[in-house]
Amino acid sequence: MRRFWLVVLFLCSAVAIATSAQFIRIVTENKKVPFPIPRAPELGLMIKRIAFGQATGACASELVDRMIMPDFRQNRVSVIEREALAQIMAEHNFNQSAYADPASAAQLGKILGPSALVIVNVDNCNPEQQPLYEDSKNFNGVVTRTFISKTRFSLEGSIRVTDLTTGEVLQTQSFESKQEKQNAATNGQPEFPPVDEVKDLAMRGAQSQIHNMFFPWFEMKQEVFYDDKECGLKEAFELFKRGDHDGAFAMTQTNLEQCKGEHKKEKTLPRAYYDAGLAACIQGDYDKAKDLFNSAMQEKGAEATATASADCIRAQRSGAQLKDYQARLDKVPSPQPLAPTVNNSGASPQPPIIQPSTIQPPTAPIASAPTKPSVEVRLKQLDDLRKKGLISQKDYDTKKAEILKDL
Repeated sequence: MRRFWLVVLFLCSAVAIATSAQFIRIVTENKKVPFPIPRAPELGLMIKRIAFGQATGACASELVDRMIMPDFRQNRVSVIEREALAQIMAEHNFNQSAYADPASAAQLGKILGPSALVIVNVDNCNPEQQPLYEDSKNFNGVVTRTFISKTRFSLEGSIRVTDLTTGEVLQTQSFESKQEKQNAATNGQPEFPPVDEVKDLAMRGAQSQIHNMFFPWFEMKQEVFYDDKECGLKEAFELFKRGDHDGAFAMTQTNLEQCKGEHKKEKTLPRAYYDAGLAACIQGDYDKAKDLFNSAMQEKGAEATATASADCIRAQRSGAQLKDYQARLDKVPSPQPLAPTVNNSGASPQPPIIQPSTIQPPTAPIASAPTKPSVEVRLKQLDDLRKKGLISQKDYDTKKAEILKDL
């Protein structure tokens, strides 16, 4: 009998430990907040025009037309489509060697201006549908079978880029996107998720990887945000969760002063320092964040400080690199519209070959330089940069004053 009760006690303890571990895991996950680290484009090209060569492989043309070209246009890059590029090359007596020969590429760049030539190749574009099942047993030993219908889609390929400004053929970049969706049922095999839906997810994954090669992007990290009930930490966390970063930043500063005034020590005070440091870093005030993190490290209780502090330093360095990249890109002249081409008979000119760099078609002729955005639009863009931590409050105030002079 004693042995029986020992076994029961052991099982109860095991269940309690498992439940406790699950509870701790859930609580920890709930304390995580997104922390964006700004990143400069991986290729670092100084271009405002892109030309697409002939895509190769299954799904390649679809990937370029549906995903990649619209992304370039949304980011205000002039796009020369494949047919238009072939027409230019034919009229200037270029052959296929221009795709790989630096001298020919540089000559093509003189015609197109600061630009890049992109060729997309897809090696694998395949769906897979697989019926599966899983058995689970409850405490009474009753087995329940769950039928699963899973659809997978794999998209793998590479992108070759030639900088037509310098004629340099850059190293080929690979991309890989594998996505899956599933339906489950206990009363028989369910329908498979549609292949087109999973294919679309895979294409969006590949497009995101290619986007990061050419445009600024954010590396998203998850950082702990302490939500102790004392000193208002929980209220600041709730503000942050709702997306009110400015309100959370202000509250973390107030919470810290409250904690210091109440002489809180065990865990709460270092955590108040930590939360304030994390909020300051997200706001782009890196010097203040560094001081607050250092204060958090002097006491025990904010174990996440070392990781968050290191990520904050990365964000500061990456932000500086992005700022330098953007400053150099701003000096690159906007691409001039190419002259209309003439057909072989020397008759009337063909329509312009350059696609507009905006999403909607223009209602007026394209000028030699883009129209300057309105004051309202520029202020909104500036505010978005500040909220994302790409510029400091000081830079924000300076640039805002410059924009308001145009009123």
